[in-house]
Amino acid sequence: MANYYVDGSIVSASGSGSGTIGDPWGKTDDLIQYALVQIAAGAGAGAQGDTIIVLAGTLTNTAQLDPTVWLAGNGSGARPLWIKAVNPELLIDWNMGATNMIVYPYQGVHWAGFRFYNFKENGTSYPFTMFRYHTIADCIFDGYATPHWGLFGGNVSCAIIGCAVINDNRYNGTSSHRGYQFSMSNGIVYGNYFESTSSAGTAGYSHGTGAAHVEGNIYYDTCSYVNGLCVPTQGARFSRNTFYNGSTAAPCILTPSNYNNSFLIANNYFEGWTDAIKSSSGRLSIGRVCGNKGFNNSALVGASLIENDNTAYDFHAAYWKNDSLAESALIDPANKDFRPKSALVGAGFDSMALNYPNGGGGVRPNVGAVEGFDPNPFLSQYNPFGGS
Repeated sequence: MANYYVDGSIVSASGSGSGTIGDPWGKTDDLIQYALVQIAAGAGAGAQGDTIIVLAGTLTNTAQLDPTVWLAGNGSGARPLWIKAVNPELLIDWNMGATNMIVYPYQGVHWAGFRFYNFKENGTSYPFTMFRYHTIADCIFDGYATPHWGLFGGNVSCAIIGCAVINDNRYNGTSSHRGYQFSMSNGIVYGNYFESTSSAGTAGYSHGTGAAHVEGNIYYDTCSYVNGLCVPTQGARFSRNTFYNGSTAAPCILTPSNYNNSFLIANNYFEGWTDAIKSSSGRLSIGRVCGNKGFNNSALVGASLIENDNTAYDFHAAYWKNDSLAESALIDPANKDFRPKSALVGAGFDSMALNYPNGGGGVRPNVGAVEGFDPNPFLSQYNPFGGS
């Protein structure tokens, strides 16, 4: 795998440099596209993949980013293309020029350390349309240029890690399949901050994370929607997330009848919802709902989540430790300070208790997204978490 270097502060209409750290490529606009062309025309795509490192400046697109020239149909998990900032704690601004990035059907393209803004859909495509084995890490998605569709559409084994979605003011119309921030058939959604002031009408505001592992995320919502925040959830697992609703009450995790499939909802915190955890047609094959805490919800666990023929799996039972609290367990969520109070520390459900005679040592995990009291484990430049 070879490293190539670019500098967005270099002004050049046609492009300059050799791609080394001492003489990085520079171009006023479409610098990443220029770098892909230079790699393909020179040494060619590396057999083990390549990395483009952005040293400084701002990236500006005037046309849709198209990595086809580099991938040539051969991108894969074993042959990745990385595009990343030299320091992920100091994000590089990327003005997408009211365009989008489509790398479908290629595989193994990864981004890290950017603040994407001025992006839009292309017809019925998300601004970021991926296929398999893609990663977006330590990035911010700031704003939304046009309404209706979604943000990120992925397929198998994609990962969204340590990112933030802010100023997300989309109106997603009335189509039932629109409104997703992240839509993936499986993958990892870990340690992110999602903020939305979208007005989603009757379509529902959904992450569409079928079979995905959704863990350690903070969701701050002031939307108007009726069908739920996270739907559909076929096979998905939600653990140690914080869900805060500061506007019109709605269900949070909603499983429609055709998506009720085995998944885990454990050790999450919910505040300000109607049914925080709701099934439209009973428990069916929902695997486990345990260790969740909530405040100011009409119901923490929906009435339908009762095992009809086995009371041991009535998730309202005290054993499962799904508890409604008398006051908020967050420091100041209305002002985006999501640090947990003591009621969430070490208060989760110890899943080891089901498998070991001594109850797994009696150690319970924290509830909610923030481990300990660190309000900002990443993206300190923008501090989307609030707190000190």
